[in-house]
Amino acid sequence: MAGDPLKKGRYTNFGNKIGLFSNKTGNFISNSPEVVLNFPFKDTVLEAGMAKEDSGREERFLHIEMDAKDIDTLEDPKVLTNFKYIDRSGEHALDENSDIEFFDENGELKQNLLIKGNNLLALHTLKEKLAGKVKLIYIDPPYYFSEDKNSDTFSYNSNFKLSAWLTFMRNRIEISKELLSNNGVILISIDEDGQSYLKILLDEIFGQNNFISTFIWRRSGTGGLRGQFPITTHEYIIAFAKNKEKITNRWNAPYSEASLSDFKESDNRGRYKTQALYLTSLKWSESQAFPIEAPDGSLLVPPKGIGSWRFIKETFEEALRDDVILFKKTSNSPLLTAEGNQAQYNVYTKQYISEDGTNPPTILPDDLVGQTRTAKAELKALFGKDVFTYAKPEELLSYLIGMITKKEDVILDFCLGSGTTAAVAHKMERRWIGVEQMDYIETISKERLKKVIDGEQGGISKSVNWQGGGSFVYFELKKYNQDFIDRIMEAITIPELEEIYQDMQKNAFLKFFFDKKEFEKDENFRSLSLDERKQKLVDILDENQFYLNYAEMNDAKYHVSDAEKVLTDRFYQTKEESEDAEE
Repeated sequence: MAGDPLKKGRYTNFGNKIGLFSNKTGNFISNSPEVVLNFPFKDTVLEAGMAKEDSGREERFLHIEMDAKDIDTLEDPKVLTNFKYIDRSGEHALDENSDIEFFDENGELKQNLLIKGNNLLALHTLKEKLAGKVKLIYIDPPYYFSEDKNSDTFSYNSNFKLSAWLTFMRNRIEISKELLSNNGVILISIDEDGQSYLKILLDEIFGQNNFISTFIWRRSGTGGLRGQFPITTHEYIIAFAKNKEKITNRWNAPYSEASLSDFKESDNRGRYKTQALYLTSLKWSESQAFPIEAPDGSLLVPPKGIGSWRFIKETFEEALRDDVILFKKTSNSPLLTAEGNQAQYNVYTKQYISEDGTNPPTILPDDLVGQTRTAKAELKALFGKDVFTYAKPEELLSYLIGMITKKEDVILDFCLGSGTTAAVAHKMERRWIGVEQMDYIETISKERLKKVIDGEQGGISKSVNWQGGGSFVYFELKKYNQDFIDRIMEAITIPELEEIYQDMQKNAFLKFFFDKKEFEKDENFRSLSLDERKQKLVDILDENQFYLNYAEMNDAKYHVSDAEKVLTDRFYQTKEESEDAEE
């Protein structure tokens, strides 16, 4: 529903409502087939990072909206810091003398990457070297859920209000699309609340013609006994291609136990199932109603005007030569002889079990993809305690990764959480990039990946014969104003905030319009609560400078170390590229 027009910029040009509108004219969908989703703050950039409260902590996040016109250097590449190289021998700090190379001579990713920092800014940083090179993006983002779905703001990262959640998703999906290869695919896990909104948002960003499918994953087994309404036991995984026409390979997946049970017959070529060559569901046509000779010499034809063979004559003859045509004698054949009598045979094709697998169903098979409890048990086995509540099982990621990618393809997860995507990609010999802002990237994600390298035998390890090995590089986006935000959010007393404010005046990058005298003489400021004061302090920090921009790396006032300079340059290949140009 459209409200009264509001000023453009920070808000959408519609009122504080969420609705469907034409892409170009602003008309209702009944007047145009071009549908987009409009919502408050759609034109802003939601810089702050979020993740579900999976580790049981109650962390409060600021959700900072920026008007597009205020963006200056926010999306510029960032300085990188705290480089570590991890392999089977352990974790090693990298310095300016390290010989690590991130990309090969062709510019292809050489190292698996684990990155700590705001995922929106990390994606823009990765764009410098990886635009068009990622085959698969899988994310399990924070889900939209709210008891008050009419609200357009939110305070905690496990309880998104709709407008801010849509803004958060849109900002990140738009830049991630640039990272995908021409035949790349994005998969996004989502629950019932957000599925319909997310599908329309993806239609707008990728185009409806690039929608592939929506998979249904059963996260738990049964309902309950006490609820009034049905219990939601499933989630969705929405699949879009960057350019569907560029995907030429067939998607294959393992057979489920149920599907394998259909292969009841066998010969010297293996197990097979049969499928009738004659189908009543096909429209009768002369080209697919040709006579077929049965073992008794009679000619079999479909009843005229009712159904057809599944094959044209040339395809049938090829199948006959390949010995995949089977005749079965029966007293109730649906076929006729050429003379119009009841046939004594029916005709089938043999379908053998394929080593490549089968086309995946949209309802994912329970026995192959696990459930939430599976993931919980996997992580408990690794860490000896419950560390995440809503992680995805390794079997699910293995199914999806195997369906779309091949060895050495690049896989990206910028909502990494416990690290399942990276762990499975590593075991399946894919290259991977994981991004996470939360501190548990160091205590859970990184530690889990170390265990993978050491050869842990949980999850899919036995099914892929995982024996350990490989490596990855860990680094962080170098903080600037973000350091002050972290300190502000951790403060528990007003004197602490006063001390931080004094430091901000000397060392932070404040908004150009900040007026110290006006700010300090504000009579209301002294009466504000702790949380309100925190918000005031955050509001005077320049959002473009949360992390240190690469272009400012050599400015002495930022105190960037030699190791940070050398390794950051090496990641962007700045020196090598300039030397090549001189040659």
